[in-house]
Amino acid sequence: MNYDVSLLEIKLFLMTNQFGNFSEVARRQDMTPSSVSRKMAQLENKVGTKLLHRHTRAISLTEEGVVFVKHCSEIIRQYEQVAERIEQKADTPRGTVKISAPVAFGRLHIAPYLPELLDKYPLLKVEIHQTDNFIDPAQEGIDLLIRIGVLQDSSMRMKRFGQQNYVIAASPTYIKLHGAPEIPEQLEGHNCLVFKGTKGLQRWFIGKEQLAPFEVTGTLYSNNAETLVSSAVGGAGIVMFPTWLIGGELKTGKLIQIMGDHKVSTTAETQTINALYLDSDNLAPKVRVVIDFLTKKYGTPCYWDTV
Repeated sequence: MNYDVSLLEIKLFLMTNQFGNFSEVARRQDMTPSSVSRKMAQLENKVGTKLLHRHTRAISLTEEGVVFVKHCSEIIRQYEQVAERIEQKADTPRGTVKISAPVAFGRLHIAPYLPELLDKYPLLKVEIHQTDNFIDPAQEGIDLLIRIGVLQDSSMRMKRFGQQNYVIAASPTYIKLHGAPEIPEQLEGHNCLVFKGTKGLQRWFIGKEQLAPFEVTGTLYSNNAETLVSSAVGGAGIVMFPTWLIGGELKTGKLIQIMGDHKVSTTAETQTINALYLDSDNLAPKVRVVIDFLTKKYGTPCYWDTV
C-alpha cells in the first residue's frame, strides 16, 4: 500500500470526475492539461489500479474509480472542516477568499479596492470570478457571492449593502436636441437604449406613488449595459440604469437625470445589493473581513447614491 497520495492529487481527481476533462481542471487550477494528466497517472500508480477511462471527448470513471471518488469526497470534506476550524480558532484573516460578483459591479466597485484590502491583510488572497450567470457556491467553492436584484428565498446568510436605485438619464447633447420627457408617456417620442438579456427586453417601471410598466423602444439594444451607457454619453438616447453603474457619469455631468420626481426600476419589487455566504455556525475571519471592508467602503447610503 502506497500512502504517498497527496491532497492535490485527490482534489484533481474529484475535479476531473466533475468536469469530465483535464482541460477544464487545468484552467481552474492554473495548470496545464498535461500536468493534470500526469498527476492522475501518478495517482493511479500509487493506488495500484486504473481509476479513469480516457476517451477522445471525455473522461469517465472506472468501476474502481466510482468507489474511490466516494471516499475521496469525504476525505476532502473532513480536511476542509479541520482547516476551517483551525483558521477560525486563530481568528486571523488568512487563506484564499473566492468571490463571485457581477461583471460590471466587480469592475467598478470591487476591483479598485482589492489592493488596499490585500495590503491591510497580507496573509489574505483573493480569487474573484466575475459573471452575471447563476452559480452554485457549494459546487464552485465560492466563499462570498455578491448578488444584485430582487432577493429570492435562500438558505444562505446575507449582508445587505444597500438598495439598488435606478435613474433615467441622457446626455446634455441629447436633451438639447430632443428635450427631456417629464412624464412616462412622453418616452414614446424618444430613443430609449434598452438592455436586452436572455429574457428579452428589460422592462421599465415608472411611477410617482406606485411603479407601473411602460413599453419603451429605440434604435439600440444590447446585452452589455456598459455599451448602452457609453452610447448614451455619446448622445444616442435615454437609458435607465442603477446609480452604481452610472453614478460617475451623473457626477461629472456626462449624463443628466430625467424625471427625477418619479420612482423608476426594472421590476415592481424592491431590489437590493447583497453579500451572500454559506450558512455556518462561525463565519471564517477571511470572509468576515472582506464583508466588513466592503461595507465600510460602500458606506450608508452607498457612495454611488450620493450624487
